[in-house]
Amino acid sequence: MEVYDGPMFESEDVFIQFSDSTVVKVVITGKKQLQHQNGDIEFPEGIKVTFYDKTGNQTSELTADRGYKENNSNIYRANGDVFVNNLQQKQTLRTEELFWNPETEKIFTEKFVIVETETEVIQAEGMTAPQDFSSYEFVNPRDGKIIIEEKF
Repeated sequence: MEVYDGPMFESEDVFIQFSDSTVVKVVITGKKQLQHQNGDIEFPEGIKVTFYDKTGNQTSELTADRGYKENNSNIYRANGDVFVNNLQQKQTLRTEELFWNPETEKIFTEKFVIVETETEVIQAEGMTAPQDFSSYEFVNPRDGKIIIEEKF
């Protein structure tokens, strides 16, 4: 007898909203969501997480090729081409794996990251930031920043 080890549930065009006192804080969307027998959740066709401030304005968004949330943890993992965009400060982050903790409202990784601001490009191994990506702290920054000068 074969034992089925595939997903228990499969949903398409998923929209998950986190709010606090009727103010939207986070929206997660994905083309497909799988819920496995052990309770783990997977977004195999991409995930988008949109973050909002206390007044409901969009601050940043995270996109990735794949997303996961293990049942025994409240931490989400984004894999593949991971991109974070702070819409207000016009700075971006690229990496291959990033974690988001909704309880601490932090994003973090131990992987190689590239952060681009309007004036510089920074490369590092490992980073921690608030979920709105308004600031960041590197674990192991690489020597040398690339300064971008505007040409008129």
